[in-house]
Amino acid sequence: MKNCQEWFLAFNQGYDNITSHKAPGLNAYEISVFLTDAQESIVMALYNGALGKPFESTEDVSNFLASLMRRVKMEEVTETGVMHTCEGSHIYTTPDNADEILVKTLELCMVDSGCKNPDGTKKYNQAIVNPVTLDEYWKTSRNPFKKANANKVLRLTYPSSAITDDGDLTIKKYTELISDREIQSYVVHYITRPEPIILADLKQSEETDGLTIHGKWQAQTCKLDDALHQAILFEAIRMAKAVWQN
Repeated sequence: MKNCQEWFLAFNQGYDNITSHKAPGLNAYEISVFLTDAQESIVMALYNGALGKPFESTEDVSNFLASLMRRVKMEEVTETGVMHTCEGSHIYTTPDNADEILVKTLELCMVDSGCKNPDGTKKYNQAIVNPVTLDEYWKTSRNPFKKANANKVLRLTYPSSAITDDGDLTIKKYTELISDREIQSYVVHYITRPEPIILADLKQSEETDGLTIHGKWQAQTCKLDDALHQAILFEAIRMAKAVWQN
């Protein structure tokens, strides 16, 4: 399906066939929401292996999600007032585009290896980042075989709320890295949230004016591999049918 009209007609045809025209008709915005939700569901199913082999198990599966792969270098917090769980931990803010992160696939740090380069400078070692809950951290940090070391850094993620000058409540996510060594850099590889499927310009109708899907309102079709379109369509129809039956 190459354009929005093809998506619209294909959805309605499949939806009408399943419901035998008994279900109420859906407008372009409602169909777009179902298609966008179905798209994310298919992406996560590919990542988890629910649709076959898991992500990166084969080159074919990896290629389906290749356009969604991103990498970002996290910036350490320099502001004051941020509480540390333990002495020497490093606090990072979730980037401004955090809503784009659908799932993290790999997190790596460069940490002080404790050795020196031939020129006398510090030698840094690549360490994997392991996410842990607060409960797990207290157990892990006391276990000499599981605590942070030259090859492993522990990660805690938690929200922090604050009241702005205007009286609004804001919530910012912080990531805390715990290591017994100096951390030089922190890089996150992730799958970004796919662009929403929007079948009609939402500002062209009084009924949908002011509505957005993931902050977008302009008409745009699916940008994932054509081989995934049919699966996304079927999943969107299934979701719509489930809502109607409930």
